[in-house]
Amino acid sequence: MKQGNSVVLDSSAVLALILKEPGGNRVGDLLALAESDRDLRIAIGLVNWCEILTRLYRDHASMTTQQLDALLGGVELVPFARTEADLAANYSRTYPELSLGDRACLALTKVRNATAWTTDKAWIRVKAGVPIAVLR
Repeated sequence: MKQGNSVVLDSSAVLALILKEPGGNRVGDLLALAESDRDLRIAIGLVNWCEILTRLYRDHASMTTQQLDALLGGVELVPFARTEADLAANYSRTYPELSLGDRACLALTKVRNATAWTTDKAWIRVKAGVPIAVLR
């Protein structure tokens, strides 16, 4: 699969969409494009899924898992497997300031030969061997 056809969403990108923050419109556009482009693959790791739900449950108690599923229909949810866990742990050596969710997203991006989408400007300095799109 070509790199340009695969995107891994960081929790910050999804939260920007849900909370109507800067950069969220780009995620909405990507999701709309994926409905017509069957070659475009979008994924979220389950560590990031947990981060999204945790933030929503804390700050927006009315949001349900079912609503999040509906909003992100067509987005593949990917388990945190051994390969991703090993890569995420390795990233902590070089980038100790990154959260587990950040490192898990980068690891999944690497494994999938994808582009990571985030709103976290700190990722600009990260050299994880993957393309990173900072959405704001």
